[in-house]
Amino acid sequence: MSTSHSTVFAKRHKSHPPSCGLKVSLDKSNRNLFALMHLSASIMQHFLFLMAAVSLMPAAESEQINGSCPINYYGKNYTQFNVTFANNVSTMCFGTVEGSDCMILTSATNVTGVFVTTTFTDTASIAALPDLVGTSPCFVAVTFGWFDITFTFHTFIKQGVVLISQFDGNLTTVVEGLPVDTWQLNNTARAEYLSGCRSMSELFLPNTTTFQVGVGLVNCNSTAFLTISEIRDDSVCTVTGSTVIDFSGNSTLVDDRCAYTLYSNSSIHVVGVFKERRRKDVVFLDRVVIELLDSDSVFQLGPGVKVLVNNTNVNISSVSEEHDGLEIHQDQTGVTATIYKTDYNITVFFNGDTAQILLRPPWLLAENLDSLCVNSSSTISDVKSSDFSDQGCETQYSEPADESINCTTVTEHCQVLNGSDFADCHTVVDSGPYIAACNQTLCHYPDVDGLRCEFLEAYAHACSLKLDHMLDDWRTDANCPAPEAFCNDTHCVDHEFCADGINGQINCFCRAIFASDHRSNDTLGDPAVCIDNTASITLVGCLLEEKGFRYTDLHLNDDSCGGHRDMHHMVTFNFSDSNACGTVVTANDSVVVYKNTVTGLNTSEIVANFDKFHVNFSCYHNQPDVQSIRFRFKDNSVFQQVESESWNYTLKMAAYKDALRTQPVMSETDIQLNQRVWVELMTEGLDDNLVFLVTNSCWATSGSSPYGGLRYDLISDG
Repeated sequence: MSTSHSTVFAKRHKSHPPSCGLKVSLDKSNRNLFALMHLSASIMQHFLFLMAAVSLMPAAESEQINGSCPINYYGKNYTQFNVTFANNVSTMCFGTVEGSDCMILTSATNVTGVFVTTTFTDTASIAALPDLVGTSPCFVAVTFGWFDITFTFHTFIKQGVVLISQFDGNLTTVVEGLPVDTWQLNNTARAEYLSGCRSMSELFLPNTTTFQVGVGLVNCNSTAFLTISEIRDDSVCTVTGSTVIDFSGNSTLVDDRCAYTLYSNSSIHVVGVFKERRRKDVVFLDRVVIELLDSDSVFQLGPGVKVLVNNTNVNISSVSEEHDGLEIHQDQTGVTATIYKTDYNITVFFNGDTAQILLRPPWLLAENLDSLCVNSSSTISDVKSSDFSDQGCETQYSEPADESINCTTVTEHCQVLNGSDFADCHTVVDSGPYIAACNQTLCHYPDVDGLRCEFLEAYAHACSLKLDHMLDDWRTDANCPAPEAFCNDTHCVDHEFCADGINGQINCFCRAIFASDHRSNDTLGDPAVCIDNTASITLVGCLLEEKGFRYTDLHLNDDSCGGHRDMHHMVTFNFSDSNACGTVVTANDSVVVYKNTVTGLNTSEIVANFDKFHVNFSCYHNQPDVQSIRFRFKDNSVFQQVESESWNYTLKMAAYKDALRTQPVMSETDIQLNQRVWVELMTEGLDDNLVFLVTNSCWATSGSSPYGGLRYDLISDG
């Protein structure tokens, strides 16, 4: 059973036109300005024409709708509306006569009269429109021009929908005096959304997120459900370990080794680059990139708080200096970079482990919401920075749990942030996300590399930014040292990271993925290379440092033959036929082996197992088979190349008429029977300090084959 309420009325009296004024101000978060900027010129022209027509309309009379079945118009429910007709323009404004939420209908002919029906009938969801939630328990039908056109309004929880019958004309929707959409009907029935969210009398369309002054981060989802996250003045975003804590205090975890946008607007782009350290399955913030879009300058704040400006190292002092519009300075705690604009400023702090971004004030910077600091729930692929991400950085790894980690002890340590030492901070910075970041990292990563105090330091610094004074008293109870830029003055290359070594000093250690093959094979470098009578072995510098050895303390058997470290921190030792470096040569019937050793003492006096360093490497020659050289005495020499597996040398044979070898036997030289001939056998390419040439046998034959005809032995058994 259904019930209905119907009314017919015609308007002939003059009334106030609907309010359609425009007010734009910064304290309204620029929504109105944003709406105008995104309207096409044709819509605006059409809207202005309608406003001129509306200004001439006669008086309107209000019609009451059954309060149990309201019309949801862009996020606001109405049980009353008024209609006016004039100059082929029909206007239905919701609420009071002065209301500014209206639907304006234009047609080729003048329309008069309206018929309203409120029907309580359970209707199914409208299949033509996606994302509708629930059903519409009732609907309101409004017919213009004596059944010429009908609008049927449905409400699905918080979503408004209108069904429009066939009609030839245009329909413009207006909210808060501004046009939202214009539909050309063209005698075609259609269904359209009338959905949105209202906050402080402002409209936010579905699937939008933005700042609203005095309110916070406003999100209107696809089903017109409104959520608001509070944003405080001087908001701080913290990136520590693999955790990003955004301006609202919400957090997200980065689980790969890519680069992601932390903050972006029309002037500045801030990117965080993540990499692994000792474990392949835990990543850390490695460096921060600041792009100034006005000057095309790129600043990189790297490990050891090294600063690159357009890929050139620059020295940063404790006095603030301007570089291409960015004021930057460095002290014992880290490097601070600030960009100043007329109506805001942004500061980026980085100490080698933790980055913090301070906005003053935050709502003026909400030009780009696709960033982790503004909205930590952003889809991670949408905020990836391809310019600073390595190829294949999305690959994720798993490793066995570290059995040395006691997560209960970790939790107790992280809970220090809720203690009395941080009481002044609890009202300005939520400790929860920092405690979660601390637990997340230290329950999966060993308590090394100075991580124990990193998360406490990050929370204390965020608090100091809010309070405008340093918070120092907590360090004694937490057993944490005074703040200092981590790895300052220590340069590590891309496959390394900087950390506290087992000797208590700052060292460069190998990243887990880079060193994975070496560790699984228990090697410190690549196999020896033997080429052109030179032998070399290359060791990985960061693997040496993990063992506690400095490459400058290592050498070959001859201690004057040290290693050479290249720009990638690879250390190479070599010897050759011109510099044997104490090489030991041994031989058997099949090979000649050249052996040397990289050796050295551990001068850092650390673990006894690594007191002495000893890495053997070698090259070899295959012993040559019996070499047969067939010749007639036509020239003064004969050459033949003999190849071994690793090294090469040349065997040379020449004949002479005298013992001093001054009269070579040439092709035109006549040799008489029983005439004595001197034959010289020698090599080129072998070190005569290491290798002696021995002739095992030599014979002459009467034919061209060394094994055919008569044989006469000249040398036998050496």
